[in-house]
Amino acid sequence: MSVPSHSLGITRYQLFCVLAASLSSLNYGWNYGVVNLPGDIITKCDAGPQYFTNKFPSCMPTSDTIWGLVIGAFPLGALLGAISCTHFANAYGRRAVLIYSNIISIVAAAILGTALNIPMLITARFLVGIAQGCANGTYSNYVAEITTPRARNTLGTVIQLSICMGTMLSQLVSLGLVKPPLWRVLFATTGMISIVSIWLLTKCVESPKWLISKQRIYEAQNNLQRLRKSADCTVEFATLVETVHAEMGPHSYTATVPDLLRGRTPNNLRHQLLLAVLGMSFQQLSGIGGVSFYSTRLFTSIASAPSAEYTSKPQLAQILTAVVSTVGTVAALVGAIMAGYFGRRSLLLFSHGAMAVSSLLIAVGSVKGYNLLAITMVFIFYCVYIVGAGSLPWIFPGEMTPIYAVSAIVAVSGSIAYACVFVVGIVFPLLMNAWNGYTFLLFAAINFIATVLFFFLLPETKDKQVSEMIRIHSVGIHNVMKRKYRQEN
Repeated sequence: MSVPSHSLGITRYQLFCVLAASLSSLNYGWNYGVVNLPGDIITKCDAGPQYFTNKFPSCMPTSDTIWGLVIGAFPLGALLGAISCTHFANAYGRRAVLIYSNIISIVAAAILGTALNIPMLITARFLVGIAQGCANGTYSNYVAEITTPRARNTLGTVIQLSICMGTMLSQLVSLGLVKPPLWRVLFATTGMISIVSIWLLTKCVESPKWLISKQRIYEAQNNLQRLRKSADCTVEFATLVETVHAEMGPHSYTATVPDLLRGRTPNNLRHQLLLAVLGMSFQQLSGIGGVSFYSTRLFTSIASAPSAEYTSKPQLAQILTAVVSTVGTVAALVGAIMAGYFGRRSLLLFSHGAMAVSSLLIAVGSVKGYNLLAITMVFIFYCVYIVGAGSLPWIFPGEMTPIYAVSAIVAVSGSIAYACVFVVGIVFPLLMNAWNGYTFLLFAAINFIATVLFFFLLPETKDKQVSEMIRIHSVGIHNVMKRKYRQEN
């Protein structure tokens, strides 16, 4: 007798599709971290005076502010990608958007590898940002729509694991490829990742839930069966069809971003929108952007390490940067396991609370000269970010939002996140120059505020039916600690 499909955990093909799609997030992590180590090589010509190889300069002398624009062009492009992909993901499908976003990454990689000046680097970083911003938002929807509730607890965290792996690989590979002209290979590797991603995605199925929304019922049923192996999909498929039709209404309504922002949706989604925006905003304003983009400079300032012989062999700050990203990947694996045992709410509160304490101790260690304390707290900060704030804002909005509004909410919250990344990328070095170690007192305050707000606003969404979460919480902004919401959850 076949097992009911909705009770399944992770199946082999389900895992394959999630991992294939996750290469887009790995690519995001690669581009997020790849500019860290070679920054001074490119902008300050630390490897030696500028020279040209077949018209390609070995370095491009520029100010920290302009280099901040190179860094910031990526999240700025991601912001545009997150907004623009809503229409395409709804019109052409989740898998199709993932494939086409990788094509844009390949074009950007060609420009990155052959850049002759800073404007070309900015343009290429902006293009790859568009691709990754579009892919990241679409990926979270795709995973939510092809996995069972049990599998989603673990596979939903793969997005953060993939980003961490991409960042880790970029830091480790950078140790050997920062010298000119090898940094060009380092930057262009994003195209190689995209080629592999496209090849794997062609072997994956489209989201059954999206297919149902387009009345492609037979194809949706076949795809669901492939994802569920030999299990009996009768009940799950019937429920899925009923849910999609109920969520979209008789006229197959799909919310646009303006609809969402103006409150012109069949359900009152102000609470869901607020949570999605707060989740993404606090994710990036927590201080993680400073650690990711400028960890080499941060470690150098903490340990007062000289930059002499920057490229002759890896310096302590460079090694610590690579180690942080490696430890972060391990933390992402631990976080994936923890997600199966602990609720979204508990993990997010723990994550922001622990980051607040870590930020405070980083500031104390930096100001008082307790280098070991400051460096240790940077590691702890990065790890507790990953197990909660890094992945959960991508997950819980889809667990309490009807299908007609998921893409729009992800577009808005993702755009806010990338705008915050851009701001942090520009402002963090200025804060470090002005405030030094006191900078992390600001992040301690931000994380404390996040902890308080999520305590009163975030309900538990783990193992809950989406339809029930929509019914309970589509009532406008409210305090989930009130008795009636606690009882129903």
